[in-house]
Amino acid sequence: MMEVLAPAGNRECLERACAAGADAVYLGYAAFSARAGAGNFDQAALREAVDFAHLHHMRVHVTVNTLIKENEMPQVVQVLRLLNSIPVDAVLVQDLGVLDLCRKCFPGLPVHASTQMSIHNQTGVKWCRRMGMTRAVLARECSLSEISKAAQAGIEVEVFGHGAQCVGVSGQCLFSSMIGGRSGNRGRCAQPCRMQYTWRGRTAGWLSPRDVCMRDHLRSLMKAGVSSVKLEGRLKRPEYVAVVASGYRKGVDSAESGAFTPADEEEKQGLLQIFQRGGFMAGYAMGCEDAGVICQDRVNHGGVAIGQVIKVSGGMMQAALTQPLHDGDGLQLRGSDGDRELIYAGHDVPAGETASVRLRPGLRAKAGDQVIRLTDAHQLAQAQAMPIPAIPVRMHLIAYPGKPLTLEVTDGTSTVRCQRDTVAPAKNRALTEEDACRCLEKTGDTPFVTESCQVDTAGSFVPVSLLNAIRREALDALKAKRTADFARPVGEALPEDDIHLPEEAAPGLMIFRTIAQLQAAGETDLLPVWSPEDWRPSALEEGLQQLPEGVWLQLPTVCEEDTLLAIHRFVEDHQGRLGGVILGSVGQLGLDWPVPMGAGEGIPVMNRRAASFLLEQGCRFVTASPELTGEEAAALAKDHAPIVLPAYGRTRLMLLHHCPARTALGLKHGHRDCTLCDIGAAESLQGGVLTDRKGYAFPLLRQRLPEGCLIQLMNALPTDNLSKVTGHSPMIVFTDETPDQVRQVMAGRVSFPTTSGHWKRGVE
Repeated sequence: MMEVLAPAGNRECLERACAAGADAVYLGYAAFSARAGAGNFDQAALREAVDFAHLHHMRVHVTVNTLIKENEMPQVVQVLRLLNSIPVDAVLVQDLGVLDLCRKCFPGLPVHASTQMSIHNQTGVKWCRRMGMTRAVLARECSLSEISKAAQAGIEVEVFGHGAQCVGVSGQCLFSSMIGGRSGNRGRCAQPCRMQYTWRGRTAGWLSPRDVCMRDHLRSLMKAGVSSVKLEGRLKRPEYVAVVASGYRKGVDSAESGAFTPADEEEKQGLLQIFQRGGFMAGYAMGCEDAGVICQDRVNHGGVAIGQVIKVSGGMMQAALTQPLHDGDGLQLRGSDGDRELIYAGHDVPAGETASVRLRPGLRAKAGDQVIRLTDAHQLAQAQAMPIPAIPVRMHLIAYPGKPLTLEVTDGTSTVRCQRDTVAPAKNRALTEEDACRCLEKTGDTPFVTESCQVDTAGSFVPVSLLNAIRREALDALKAKRTADFARPVGEALPEDDIHLPEEAAPGLMIFRTIAQLQAAGETDLLPVWSPEDWRPSALEEGLQQLPEGVWLQLPTVCEEDTLLAIHRFVEDHQGRLGGVILGSVGQLGLDWPVPMGAGEGIPVMNRRAASFLLEQGCRFVTASPELTGEEAAALAKDHAPIVLPAYGRTRLMLLHHCPARTALGLKHGHRDCTLCDIGAAESLQGGVLTDRKGYAFPLLRQRLPEGCLIQLMNALPTDNLSKVTGHSPMIVFTDETPDQVRQVMAGRVSFPTTSGHWKRGVE
């Protein structure tokens, strides 16, 4: 059965998820959660939340999915110890040091690969299985075909089904970090993707995707082998959780029954009303591309159109309604004067009639303005009132004179049996089954409801107070037993092992995109690494023939399974010419590479345990995260550990699956076969930049794969700390630099503008 997995940013959201019928929730502990802005749970609240969820047979997955700095690792151990003991049903992780701790110190604690780990193909999921993880949360960009392949890898796969879509590949986004110091990898994303940018004279939300709605595609996900459909929204209100989870519960149940029921018009309107950006899209899984993904016009909640202003007079406006208007609805007027918001107070007005709405002082409206409902007071009230389902129980009371009073209660899975003092014979009126059941069925202040009540008695006297007492005792006992029976066994906690990194300095790296850059660099002791723009087979063959023997190959961060296997065959065929490969993402450890390998920027390392883990996996060296300060990076690479430090390069801020050039053209299909850049079309991506409101220009570089282009959004300025990375192994990355700029960098005399990145200022 496919799990409905709901968000729980706080206790009220947890309860709404339960009321809606979710099978599981995901939530954050007070520390190390990738949604630090959510309410999250402290230790006491988390224990209560897990008990509540388990009582209602709902699983709890806790996110520990941020990158962890070295000085934070002792605290992480304590968090994992707590989660292991509570016991939560799984932890989601991104940091490889955290994964290593789970495997070695808490082997009984189920671990899920967070979407932040960038697992996106079958090879990656197989590696997760090999590492002992029980589930992989696939990248949002996976096609249905890739999802189906991944689901055959031997562990559960989880897919995002509804809500906000990150525009950049999760775990690979540095935009918020580099421009504002708030790291998405550490739960502090400021969402610069929701800002407006200018592309070739047009200002719009070029990085703002529509929300995903897979409600009508649940059967396809189920057929593909998806184990869990995740509903986004740990920052959303409790009513959102209730509305969305109840819809997906209905959909999954109907699909499981073999008679799938798509959302009807009322449900569709409800989902649109509670929250959406730009309407909904079915996501990359269902083939959405480019202009079908991005909503250029609006980066916030779109609401639902309910009418139009037809007249304004004396502080009142008249609106012709196409949908009902309710007292307390949150409205927005849209027109040439922009967006203006107000709350309606008055009698409910049905669709088809004209509503009179009082305007607050200073609020302007004019005929022709569109009336949008942002919040529906009736919908919110219904979501708040949705009851938590009572747990049906069967009761069996035995009350015979001279024998202990006995009450057995069962929910069908868990059973308890309570006994009290010996029953006395009745002197006057004996206990009847009707009297006993009337008393036992008073479960109003408990999570239970009596489904059936059987009483075995004859000539007994049992005071009402005793019946009440044994009922309370039995239901308390069943509550505890039901909760305990549903929970996983608490696994052992083993002592933390010591980390010892080899004292073997990594080679310095020079990563280049073009032959001209390599030639301009001249003679150098740095290891040359080729990062191709074009990964199609013919381009790889042609490019490699122009490079010196011993050059290393930097693998793409993201690619489909067939593409990865083709690249692996290319490396096998040319292993005598290639010096090694630098892995683009951790899932690529799932293949046996015939040449030496290192862990690249797509596998960020912030702590020595993560570095040790990768070295144990066979990497010759690892790459320090560009989010570390100079002091933190130096401490990470102390004692000549095989860790390279980013020294120069234009930081990749995002890895995009949509192309802004194609989006600007309104193209929604044909991404795989696009030739705009190949033929040098004027409207292609080549030479394009996105410019922010402050005038900073962010270059866009394509990475051409057989399945279509990935787009790299680069920082406005290169980071230059080359002169500061002394005594350590530097990494120089050339992307769009001219040969003259390459020569300046190699000579240490840069004359163009640069930034020091996080060298002096850390990230939150």
